[in-house]
Amino acid sequence: MRLAGLKTTFNSSLTLKIFCTCFLSTHLPLISLAVYLTMSSHGNLGPIFIVVLSATLVGTIFCLGSVWIFLHPLRQVTRAIEIYRVKGHVEKISSLRQDEIGVVTNGVANLIRELDRKIEQLRRQAYTDPLTGLGNRHWFNEAAAREISRAARDKTPLALILLDLDHFKRINDEYGHDVGDKVLMAAGATIQDCLRPHDVAARIGGEEFSIVLANTNLDTAVEIANRLKTRLERIIINPLPNGRVTASFGVYQADPAKQSLKTMLKAADHQLYSAKRSGRNTVCSAAALS
Repeated sequence: MRLAGLKTTFNSSLTLKIFCTCFLSTHLPLISLAVYLTMSSHGNLGPIFIVVLSATLVGTIFCLGSVWIFLHPLRQVTRAIEIYRVKGHVEKISSLRQDEIGVVTNGVANLIRELDRKIEQLRRQAYTDPLTGLGNRHWFNEAAAREISRAARDKTPLALILLDLDHFKRINDEYGHDVGDKVLMAAGATIQDCLRPHDVAARIGGEEFSIVLANTNLDTAVEIANRLKTRLERIIINPLPNGRVTASFGVYQADPAKQSLKTMLKAADHQLYSAKRSGRNTVCSAAALS
């Protein structure tokens, strides 16, 4: 077992391999001298042997220290790769050396940083609606689940808002999809501007948006929905007439300890359709039974 462990250590350590090579190379003259002195018939050559042995030991220490210093950047690179693989954290590493190891160190460091930027860009694309800048449905499901778990754990209120732009298909049909896209972008910007930093908002359908309001009761959620309704009415997009951009709102105060996200969305959707049946551009609300 011990032999297998030494073999594993040797195979995984470049420093040990280089040191063993240098050690054997520097000790060959000493071994040759020892053999010569053993077979020689000359007088007392002990002092010579001691001097050569001492010089060899000093050379060995110098060799090990040099190898350790030369390979230090590679150990930094190895550690940075492992930290990035396990934790996703990019460590700042760089080398001022201009030799091969310096080039490799800086090259790998740049590659890790570039890889992290690309992964972050892909992550944003995977979770962000490109038109409005809000989260998409996949991101919303994850973020909302976290908020629900936190609210259930902390026993704090939680509310949902579903809003649907009124007669959005008519805008696309009458004015074109370019105008429709501008309406969606303006709606996304309005939602972002009206909400608090910790609120969760996403575009979950063509013209449908969903918002999770943490630590928020029904009255406050209705106030936020009405504020959004008023701000949407003020959006001006040519050639649409003023006040053409409106939305219907379904507000629901959930019970995080007993309800799932699916159940909450279904209840909020029920209020949304009540708002549509009431003539649109209105807010309907309800709360979970305690």
